[in-house]
Amino acid sequence: MLYSCNIRYICALGIITVLLGLNLACTTLSESPYKNTGSSQPPKNLQAANTKIIPGKARKPDSGLNDPAFKKLSPEVLQYLQTLSDAFYTHDLPFLFNQAEAFYKKTYEGLYSSDEYLAMLYRIGPYSTESGLGDNKKPVLNLNEVLGITYTGWDEIGPVLEVRGKILLTNGKSEHSRLILLWRLGEIKIKGFEP
Repeated sequence: MLYSCNIRYICALGIITVLLGLNLACTTLSESPYKNTGSSQPPKNLQAANTKIIPGKARKPDSGLNDPAFKKLSPEVLQYLQTLSDAFYTHDLPFLFNQAEAFYKKTYEGLYSSDEYLAMLYRIGPYSTESGLGDNKKPVLNLNEVLGITYTGWDEIGPVLEVRGKILLTNGKSEHSRLILLWRLGEIKIKGFEP
């Protein structure tokens, strides 16, 4: 009896998760101001983040994208992740803020300070797990303390791509990060942590 209840519960959770993912994907597609042209060229806003390397800073950390684990990702996703890595290194705050999925941005951007919002969007520290905050205080991501990001792995989960990594800080420490990329329908966007 208990076994069949658990099976029903797991199936119901799976169906709800799939429906929420499809709803989110459809919402993202209908709100995207860009159309997928089929071009192999990255969008201009992705190219802009690559051009702002600030001289005199510490050497840019390796993005980790040359690891064999990332060879199966599409060139478009690899380019996006490299551009995101460059944006962290150059502290391109407008670009990093602009990567949020439209509904997420509309819902959460004004509710939190920019440092708290960035921590939620890029799922750093306790936001990188499903367990939430627990007794911990809300993490913040002060871009002035960020050296860069190194990607460590990825998984395709239904309509999203989960990319794991570490945000490297100038004090030598690092924070775990887990990016949820909405990448199947048009322009790639990030779905942040929802409190």
